[in-house]
Amino acid sequence: MAKLPEAAPLISVIVPVYGVEAYLPACLSSLFAQTLADFELILVDDGSPDGCGALCDKAAARDPRVRVIHRKNGGLSAARNSGLAAARGSYIAFVDSDDTVHPEYLRELYAACAASGADMALCAVEDVSEAGISLPEPALTRPCAAGTFSGRELLGQFFAPNATCYTVAWNKLYRAELWRQLRYPEGMLHEDDAVAHLLYWNCAKVACIDRPLYFYRLRQGSICRTELRPAHFDGVSAHAAWCRFFAENGLEKALVDQALAGCLRRYLGLCAQALAAPLTWPLAARWHAAQAEVRGLAPLVMGCARLSFKEKLSALRWAGRRLPLPPKTNLPRAALLLPPGLPAPAVRGGAVEGLATQLALQNQRFQELELVVVCQQDPLAAAEAARCPNTLFYYQPTEGRLRVLAHGVRRRALALAGRPVHWNGYYARCLPFLKSLNADAYLAEGGDLNGWRQASRSLGRQRFWAHLHGAADGAPALDETYGHVLAISKYVRERWLASSALPAQNAHLLFNCIPLERFFAPCTPQQRDGLRARFGFSPEDFVVLFCGRLAPDKGVDKLVEAALSLGDPQVKLLLVGEAFFAGSVPDAFTRRLRSLAEPLGGAAVFAGYVPNGELPLYYQAADLAAVPSAIDEAAGLAAVEAMAAGCPVLATASGGLPEYLAGSGALLAE
Repeated sequence: MAKLPEAAPLISVIVPVYGVEAYLPACLSSLFAQTLADFELILVDDGSPDGCGALCDKAAARDPRVRVIHRKNGGLSAARNSGLAAARGSYIAFVDSDDTVHPEYLRELYAACAASGADMALCAVEDVSEAGISLPEPALTRPCAAGTFSGRELLGQFFAPNATCYTVAWNKLYRAELWRQLRYPEGMLHEDDAVAHLLYWNCAKVACIDRPLYFYRLRQGSICRTELRPAHFDGVSAHAAWCRFFAENGLEKALVDQALAGCLRRYLGLCAQALAAPLTWPLAARWHAAQAEVRGLAPLVMGCARLSFKEKLSALRWAGRRLPLPPKTNLPRAALLLPPGLPAPAVRGGAVEGLATQLALQNQRFQELELVVVCQQDPLAAAEAARCPNTLFYYQPTEGRLRVLAHGVRRRALALAGRPVHWNGYYARCLPFLKSLNADAYLAEGGDLNGWRQASRSLGRQRFWAHLHGAADGAPALDETYGHVLAISKYVRERWLASSALPAQNAHLLFNCIPLERFFAPCTPQQRDGLRARFGFSPEDFVVLFCGRLAPDKGVDKLVEAALSLGDPQVKLLLVGEAFFAGSVPDAFTRRLRSLAEPLGGAAVFAGYVPNGELPLYYQAADLAAVPSAIDEAAGLAAVEAMAAGCPVLATASGGLPEYLAGSGALLAE
């Protein structure tokens, strides 16, 4: 990599590079010909299998403004995000590596921003042939009008015939501040659409130039011109996100209706294609997740003025009907049966849901299973499922009052007939899908293990496994339901076997795990001090972190009492979590806990729910992680996360915690 100039450049131009050896030289030549010279060129070689990497290095040797990032292939979004992380300019521009730009491209876009104070500038686009020359009849995509507009004013142009001009990443210059907290969703197609609405929402002004300064090369092998693939459902996710965002932020109904109509028409078209295509496991998995997102929009369908009555009926039908499944292959087919409450991927928290998410991510990497996750309906989780297209997430709709009443009547009738079902209809309504799935193994992931008794009777006890995420006792009814158990600690396994007739060889030990690479990544001193300062802690303070549910069994009240008894003003508590999980309402215990902590003032900070991806910084910013469990803890993921992040641990010697903390130097209290 060439030595960086001392002064930061005005503009960072990010060019993701993959498999474009024949086109990259023309792209680079057009950038080196720019009349505005104050820019850095960040070439992100995304593990390109051809000679692109060498071409990038050659460009860096030629011009000190060029920086090259060689990375393992991760897709277009990941490459762009790598460029954003490295960018130093006050403005950001993206150029695709098989396209070219006009010599005045950067100068005119920057001049438009500077003259109007715009946060973003965009230009018209000309489609060119694969050879890079103008078409016999020029094909131009222009903005609706030249001038300066508010970003929110232009959201309606997302649905115009010239929408490409507004939604794609390229043909634009952005203030770098727009990207401070924003990144492209990795592993997804239609990644431009997934962030476009957020960009415009945060732009006070957008300058539109009605001159073609960007030349888009039409190629047969481009990423958007292939036959039906699972990733094509990502467009449904992006447009569903628009619809949710517009509705949640109170935008005019006409805009919500446009987003909804576009989303549903795209979904219905893909359903027709999927029925005609060979159904693979990844295609079926992505289809199910898209259906769950569409189901979340169902309450808006009948009031949509942009859809015909026939389209509304079709949309509702395909939002609720059972989708086909592919025939079994030589890969094992396993289903993780989550209890009702929280969904996976774990967009609302939850240890069990987090573990299921981690397994899905690992399955995406190794692809050794036909993996299914059965859980509660949630549109945000369904959108996140795009990150794991080789895992099929089956979302069971939330029970309404009528469904609860109907299930109650059915349960009583079946009990009289000697065919009892669980009181919670979630378990009963999952049964038809589980039968059609015909998995090799069904793993009950905690919760009320009695809930899957009916499914076990129908599908066979030997295919049912109880994954014991908490300390639990065996029972005759559970022995009739499960042929195997997975215990997350020796303590849990021995406690189960002490009250179960299950053969010891059918009780397996499987310790919990975490994504080590996430927690191993060290934070910078600036990040550490910045987080502490955000909560009013100085570098000299001794910060004790609690991470978990704010509940009596977690012993967090005892931690607050201990801090009160110390009376040391430099000991600070950082309490991460809520009464249940993300968005939960404070209960009587959390209200009492806050009252208990009031004498500590700013020495006790309630941080609320923190997404798992952000937790490593919290652990590394703390001086001690406390796990004051007041019950027999089955394992304790918080302790494992703290160890991985290098944070010392103080915990109670309860349940399986000593097994997980053995050899770590942790302090254990009785």
